[in-house]
Amino acid sequence: MGLLFVFVDGFGLGRPDPATNPVYAMDLPVLGPIAAALEGDDSPDGEPRLVTVLGRTGFTVAADASLGVPGLPQSATGQTTLLTGVNAAAYVGRHVNAFPMGRLKALLDERSLFTLGVRAGRRVTFLNMFRPDGLQLLLEGRRRASATTSAALAAGLRLRTVEDLLRGEAVYHDVTCWTIVGQHYGVPLVPPEEAARRALAVARAHDFCLYEYFLTDIAGHSQDIDLCRTALRNLDAFLAGVVAGLDEECDAVVLASDHGNIEDVSHGAHTANPVPIAAFGRDARPAVEGLRDISQVGGRLARSAGIPGVPEGGPGTAREGGWLHEPADT
Repeated sequence: MGLLFVFVDGFGLGRPDPATNPVYAMDLPVLGPIAAALEGDDSPDGEPRLVTVLGRTGFTVAADASLGVPGLPQSATGQTTLLTGVNAAAYVGRHVNAFPMGRLKALLDERSLFTLGVRAGRRVTFLNMFRPDGLQLLLEGRRRASATTSAALAAGLRLRTVEDLLRGEAVYHDVTCWTIVGQHYGVPLVPPEEAARRALAVARAHDFCLYEYFLTDIAGHSQDIDLCRTALRNLDAFLAGVVAGLDEECDAVVLASDHGNIEDVSHGAHTANPVPIAAFGRDARPAVEGLRDISQVGGRLARSAGIPGVPEGGPGTAREGGWLHEPADT
């Protein structure tokens, strides 16, 4: 009865304008219906919308990613919020981009779903494969880690390698390995349906499994419409494989984002748009019902995975339980 959390970087809910929103310019069997179900939800109310994907039903809500903090939402604080159930932007007093450092990193070290899961004896894992050169730099401290990677390392998780991928036990960040084929890593192209099968198999062997897809954010920043289409097409095909392969009584899948970006290619910056939170399979409606902002996602994931100690989010979580101090520099 595993939980697969698909974190999609930089995917918000934009205007239904094919000229600026590539989601509406493509046939996307999963992301398309989710966006359509939430169309016009500019003020998140926590009321789940029913969404039907490939004959399977799920539930989705629009969630605020700005978290009551002025400015555009950013990756370091948004991802830390998703992984801890704490409003990280309110905690440090601003949105922080790129990599978590200082107090954000300390928060991830102590309070992420990975750390609390390990402490509770739950089976937690990070599905993404790391290239050997990048992994070496990370382990040597010569490359800064994203929030997800930082949380995994702090919890003592083994990061998955090319060997794991060749055994069918990992998925690369681009789903199919199309960005690294021919670069001397020895990996073949992996069809999205096969990547989905692998993701479900790994998730079923764990209580909590995280997969991160960040090409959506890279593509949005680039304003390269071809890259946007490729990023969305591969992600959607992967999600379609996951949904089609679900055992709806046992498997749980939750999709969430940290901020908007790719839904508006008229500029290359993040957006203040709400982001979709969608759930399929086991306990899909309770996974999203009542969610108004992304600080509430971590608590729902923890509940599904049986991980104690994660706040339910919402107002006040920047100082939840007294274990955090006043906001300070990151």
